[in-house]
Amino acid sequence: MGTGKDNLNTTTNPSRKLDRTISVTLFVLFLTACIITATSHNLLNKDLKQKSEKENTTTALLSVPKPRIREPAKGGLPPIPDFVKKKTAEHHRKEVETKVEHARLALQNAQAELENAESSTIIEDKGTISGSLHDTTKDEAIRITKAYPCPYEAISPMSKVLLRPTFGTHRSNKNAVFAFAEGYPLDVYVTFVESLKQTGYDGDVVFAVSSESEMKRDVADYLKFYSANANGTGIRVISYALPWVCYKKNGQRILSTNGKGHGSTTNNGFSDCQIDGLYSTKDGITPAKDPRVARPVATARYELYWVWSRQYEDSSRILIVDVRDTYFQTNPFVFEQSASADSCALDLFEENREAVNIGKSSYNSKWVRTAYGNDIYGTMSEKPVICSGSTMGTRAAIEIYTIAMVAQFDMSKCKQVGCDQGFHNFLYYDPDTKLNGALLENTCRINVHKQGEGAINNLAAMRNSPLKSQGVLIDGRNDIDDGAAVVNSDKVTLSPVIHQFDRDSELKGIIRKRTQLLTKKWMQQRNN
Repeated sequence: MGTGKDNLNTTTNPSRKLDRTISVTLFVLFLTACIITATSHNLLNKDLKQKSEKENTTTALLSVPKPRIREPAKGGLPPIPDFVKKKTAEHHRKEVETKVEHARLALQNAQAELENAESSTIIEDKGTISGSLHDTTKDEAIRITKAYPCPYEAISPMSKVLLRPTFGTHRSNKNAVFAFAEGYPLDVYVTFVESLKQTGYDGDVVFAVSSESEMKRDVADYLKFYSANANGTGIRVISYALPWVCYKKNGQRILSTNGKGHGSTTNNGFSDCQIDGLYSTKDGITPAKDPRVARPVATARYELYWVWSRQYEDSSRILIVDVRDTYFQTNPFVFEQSASADSCALDLFEENREAVNIGKSSYNSKWVRTAYGNDIYGTMSEKPVICSGSTMGTRAAIEIYTIAMVAQFDMSKCKQVGCDQGFHNFLYYDPDTKLNGALLENTCRINVHKQGEGAINNLAAMRNSPLKSQGVLIDGRNDIDDGAAVVNSDKVTLSPVIHQFDRDSELKGIIRKRTQLLTKKWMQQRNN
């Protein structure tokens, strides 16, 4: 049995040895394949990574500018980088601006204290006269009417009026006459002021005028002459030289023609203009840009009239009238009784209703249509024309009226020259106008005077025939040097204010001769 067992072992051992060899070989082959696969995978990843890094480097080189090559500074020190220089300069500039602003505010505060201390006096310096506004703190704090916003509220309810007179100081307890008077020669001022003075009027006359460098010959001397009556009696002229910024209809800026008083940027009220610095920003100190678009000065002037009206007491009465074509025969404030009969009244004055109405006048029709449309025009076309160049009233009534006029432009944006007359007529004739409510808030009333029956006689509509033939211009008055006079419709009573006198050639010639005598008389006074 033993021999058989040994024979079996001898026959089976070679087979097992072969199986083992095959298994080892297969394992080695498998392991080698795994190593080769892993190595290939690592090499591929490394190649992709190097390629990505190369692309990123290229992108960075393209997006980042190369540093500028600078020459080394003397002594071996590196140059100061540009961004450091720029930052240092900016910091220094801000420090300087802060110091300048602090100095400016300190100067303004000092000036305000000086004006408050000397508000009732005239300050003379090198022949010029500067004035100050009457204290209107109560007016700024309390709106006179809820119907319309104050004009400066287009900027901020916290804004204030910054405008100050160039010559003269308001007397708050006096009556006043307001007029836009920029760009005119001396004879226009003489006709207006001297004729008013001759009536015995002893109140204020307030003008908007050119800057002194642009005034025509002797005008500055004349305005200063009547602003310097420091004793407080007699007529006084207060003048505002305004920094108008004016444009042609195509938007081109209008510049002064030569700076020697021979040109006016406002074109006597017909240019489209803005006035910067009239009001402050909400801080009450910094001058603000005009919040309204450029508009004819004939429209913008009502903001000035509003500012001026706030310099007077409620007992004062105010006349707004054109300067170029007005002549005074008697004191209008003595004549006009309707205002004195009421604690608050607004007096309006018609043009001749037989000669013209709104519908018959191509100009008045255009102004109303442009501002308010055909429907409103239809309700007004048969109405008499009320002249916007002559308005009178107690102080509160004039303030309300001028606020309403500013609001009409804000609402309509009518930029035609003459639209202020459209506003003026709308405020009276439209039944839904807020003006009546605003006046009633202050227990005011409106009085409308027919042509030839009130203190102001508007003559333009009567130009179709000579005034003498109509019995308006008469001769033989013993109380007048040359005997000529303009009378009201009763053919006897002197018209206190002759408005639009230049529409009649004979009357224009009479007043021209009077002006020549008045000018000569004033020059003698000035030289004495």
